[in-house]
This record gives sequence, structure tokens and C-alpha cells, in this order.
Amino acid sequence: MKTTVIINPYAGNGRTEKIWPEIAVALKQSIGTFQTEQTTCQGDAILLTRKALEGGTTRIVAVGGDGHLNEVLNGFIENDVQFNPQASLSFVMTGTGCDFQRSLGISTKWQTTVEKLKDAPIRQIDVGKVSYTAADKTKQIRYFDNIASFGLSGAVDHYIENSRLRKYLDGTMLFLWATIKTVFTHPNQSIRYRIDDGPEEEIRTRLCLLANGRYFGGAMHAAPEAELDDGLLDLLMLKEISLAKFLWHLPKIYKGTHLELQEIFFQKVRKFTAQSSEQVILDIDGESPGNLEATFEVLPRILNLQI
Repeated sequence: MKTTVIINPYAGNGRTEKIWPEIAVALKQSIGTFQTEQTTCQGDAILLTRKALEGGTTRIVAVGGDGHLNEVLNGFIENDVQFNPQASLSFVMTGTGCDFQRSLGISTKWQTTVEKLKDAPIRQIDVGKVSYTAADKTKQIRYFDNIASFGLSGAVDHYIENSRLRKYLDGTMLFLWATIKTVFTHPNQSIRYRIDDGPEEEIRTRLCLLANGRYFGGAMHAAPEAELDDGLLDLLMLKEISLAKFLWHLPKIYKGTHLELQEIFFQKVRKFTAQSSEQVILDIDGESPGNLEATFEVLPRILNLQI
């Protein structure tokens, strides 16, 4: 079995580059020999993943954050199927949020993850697909393993990307501060949507999400009933709500007790389409590649996850 490890040295505000020598030694003890590739810019991991698969790699280990894992995933999938059906994807999380691994019940300590890779089973999981509008107005496709959302979450991404606090706060505190800071300037927005090709409806909302995994935003337990292999996405839409009430309920999102609120619309779906006359920013696995109009779909059990 040929293994390639793809590293984002900038993940975790550069922490990954510092601890990589330790991770490399531990990985060799756990999974044996491997080839190494490092990203240098955004989008690199997609190209490096595809190149590795074309070169005969049958196991790829992504070392970095949620955004890096998403790029590797997008190199893994082509035309809604795995590029190489025999290959498997593993990861070692070293980024800021590390939300996807929480859905799998994996420790946030990289040492524990590396040790478990030795005898890790392969599990087939669902993948989400977003057909969206890029900044240049072209239509693009992005796959996601964890959660895709729009509204406040996209604005939070933009805030974090430009925040000096990234160097000083851990993932949970950084996302919490960014959410509180951003919500004061981010309004409810009018969204027209369809669920599973049903009738068009309308809602005013600050945040909508389509969840394959359970956590996002640095440990927010956003979709407590989501399953990675049930062939469905968990749709949550926050109904129009005052700022004061939003902040009052915010702690419930971390606890995963918010589904009982009357302000939350919740339904399991296979497809969801949303559009707006306003600029509504997307968030896909912690990155913001574009805006609405967008269509969200689930691709059942197409990914071989070895973790």
C-alpha cells in the first residue's frame, strides 16, 4: 500500500510546521513509510491529492485543519465519486477548529489520532456537495465532509481571516469571539428556498446550515442528530430573531440543546436550494468560497474514511 501524507504547514497559525518533525516520527512508527507533500498556497492540497492518486497512492493522510482536509477531500472526489475507489482518506488534525474529528469522537490530541491510524478500519461515509456562485459569478462545485452553511457563519469566516487574534486565541475562543463580534453587524436576511424539490418558501434568517457532521465553529454542537452515513443532511435554519435573544440562546448551540427552541427549523433532507437578492456568504468546512445561489446535496457513502 502506497501512502502519501499531505501537510499544510501553516495550519494552526504555523503550529503544524513546528510540530511536524514529531508527527513524522510518530506516523512512521504507526503506519510505516510514506511520501510527503507540503502545500504552499490555497488550493494546493486539491492538486497534490489528485497527483498522488494518479501516481498510485492508495492512502492519503491529511495533516492540518478543517479547511485543509476539505481541500484533500475535493482532490479525492471527481464527478460525485471517489477518483480511485480503492483509496482511503485519513487525517491528523492540527488546525484551529478541528471540528470534524469531534463528530467521530476522536481526541483533539494529535498523538492519539496518529496511534489509532495503525489499525484504523475503513468506514464509508456520506459527502455533501454544494453547487454555488463564486465571487466572479461563475458556478462552482465544492464537496464537504462536515458542515456547509451560509449567513452569519460566512461573515465569521471573513472576520477570522483578517483577525490578529488568530495568534492568541484557541479555536473555541476565537470562533466564539468572532461570532459575538460579527453578529452585531450581520442582519437577518431574506432567503428563498426549496427542500427536496418541494415548493419554494421564504424565511428571514441570520444562519442556515446543512450538516453531515455534528460540530462547527470551534466546538459548537450545531447538529447533534447528524450521522455521517445515513444518506441525509441535517438542515437547521434560525428563524428571524432579535440580537438579544440570539446571544441569550448562543450557549445552547455549544451544548447541542438548541433543537428544542421554537426559533429553530430542523429537518433531515437530501437536497436543499437557496437564493437571495442580498449577498449571502457561504461557509464550507470553515472556508468561504462564494455566495448564494447554491444547491446542497448528499452523496451517500462515497468516501472511504480510514480513521
